[in-house]
Amino acid sequence: MRVFMVPIIALGLVISDRSDEPSEHAMRMAFEVKLAAQVQSVMDYVAETSGPEAVDKLRQAGTDRFAVRTFKKQDCLRGETGYAFAVDLTVVTGNIQQMVRGRFQPGRDGQLTFTQES
Repeated sequence: MRVFMVPIIALGLVISDRSDEPSEHAMRMAFEVKLAAQVQSVMDYVAETSGPEAVDKLRQAGTDRFAVRTFKKQDCLRGETGYAFAVDLTVVTGNIQQMVRGRFQPGRDGQLTFTQES
């Protein structure tokens, strides 16, 4: 009888430890995907309104590039205001450090999507 109790207890611990809260890594990836899409949207707008030469100038200046240096999950207020995190970005003009609040939800492909709270 004791032999069967050990696997059942272990399984109970594994199941109870699972939650629907996103991991910090998954949140970071969703944030990076959203930021990259926003940058691409700006580049598309510039191409449409000012032409490909303007896009080339922006790319040469490096204004379309960014890197997420650090990402730290802060608050987990799922029911009310979503999640808060601190992010440190490197852009062509230097670093941007900011606290951001938003919602992370599963997308159609199963990956998290990020929506920033205003």
